[in-house]
Amino acid sequence: MSLPKYVHGRQEDLPKTLASRVSYLRNERQLHIAELSHQARVAIELLEDIESGIETWLPTSVRQRIARVLKVDPVVLEEVERKIYAEAEKENLPQELLERIQDEILNGVAEINCPVCGKQMKTWVQEGFDLNGNQIRSAKGHCMVCVFQLRL
Repeated sequence: MSLPKYVHGRQEDLPKTLASRVSYLRNERQLHIAELSHQARVAIELLEDIESGIETWLPTSVRQRIARVLKVDPVVLEEVERKIYAEAEKENLPQELLERIQDEILNGVAEINCPVCGKQMKTWVQEGFDLNGNQIRSAKGHCMVCVFQLRL
């Protein structure tokens, strides 16, 4: 399929996951991941996490910047985004525990164990700006073994 100059609205004929859709659009636009990172002002690590399926949901400002570079309407990305929550996270984990993990990540604690299975998590701080230019810092993390993802 050859892409038009700009892709408008919802798209049934594009890949069905955020990972495959971003990768497909980037390749169709003949952009290296480093070029997309630079033009969209998004960390290359975040793009790698998106294309590998680790990140399944994007903040609005990140979605808009990536969509602009890929020459698509932001809804083209948004329609395949998924907020993933482990059942244990939603129903059994206290909000205070999740907030403590978030604080530890934001304060630079290096090794944090998953509250569901106890294995080490991959954690990082995502930095960006909102639409008013205010800096935003978000704690991110996911378990390397089970489906737990920190989403606050």
